[in-house]
Amino acid sequence: MMERKFAKLFIILVKELIHDDAEKETLFECLRTYQSNQDLHRLLSELRVLLNEPNKLELYDVMRPLILLQHQIEYSRRAPATPGVKLRTVRLIHHSGESLGFAVRGGFEHRVGIFVTEVAPGSQAYRQGLRVGDEVVRVNGFTISEAIHEDVLNLIKSKDDIVLKVTYIGMLPVKDHANEPVTWKYVDDLDDDLDQEGKQKKMHSPDIKIFIDSTGHASLGCSILSESGPAATYPGIFVEKVRPGSIADQVGLEPGDQIMEVNETSFRKITWEQAVLALKSSRQLSVVIRKKAGSRLIQKLSSNLAAIYSERQTLLP
Repeated sequence: MMERKFAKLFIILVKELIHDDAEKETLFECLRTYQSNQDLHRLLSELRVLLNEPNKLELYDVMRPLILLQHQIEYSRRAPATPGVKLRTVRLIHHSGESLGFAVRGGFEHRVGIFVTEVAPGSQAYRQGLRVGDEVVRVNGFTISEAIHEDVLNLIKSKDDIVLKVTYIGMLPVKDHANEPVTWKYVDDLDDDLDQEGKQKKMHSPDIKIFIDSTGHASLGCSILSESGPAATYPGIFVEKVRPGSIADQVGLEPGDQIMEVNETSFRKITWEQAVLALKSSRQLSVVIRKKAGSRLIQKLSSNLAAIYSERQTLLP
């Protein structure tokens, strides 16, 4: 029943964002095929062809509840994030004889925003975290959505201290000829972040978003812990144990994973009791985790328990 609810929401958004009937049907067929053959790589490859504009990227997030439990983490790592959700601040300072180390494309005259197309390795822009595929939203507090390319460049060049507000889109506008419409291209290939064995080489963000539907199950099958008090070395909520075969196990939760957010409620500064209440508040959980962020905490607790157990054994008559 819940899957039907999320499928209905997905269909509604598809109809809003995709106007070509043939493309809509192709997208629905891709999802049906995935649910049959469970081939996530094929689904993601096909989605890159169909979801070929920034305004369609939010479909990846709406589709998340329709992705199998065992694919949730991989899907989050390899699917684009919803554009514009988070703005980052990149501060750059003009130094005499030194390039800032990045190039941009776009502008109001092309009916697109300003996008970062190149970041020189080792440059100031690189060190400050600017990325190819970032859209520049503001420059020193000025919104540039209606600024032409040249004006944006002049604004950046005229300031010694530059504060950029950017958001990662992961796509770039392409226009080979003046009379052609703008098209869009993903900044990386689907497998760019995998090594030869298909393992993850890098992650653009340490946070992973997953969807868990525990309908029909007694519990998630994991326990959580937190270090309390102002002297806590690892503030936050962490997965302590995962029961084999449970929903938590199937989705890929592991001891030491930090729970950052549940259903848009931040877990950064809440108590253990509040966290338990939030996790039990709904059968459908949209969860943001940070993999292995608390591994040392788990190791420390395990060592402490082992020491206590050893001491008790020593005290036995």
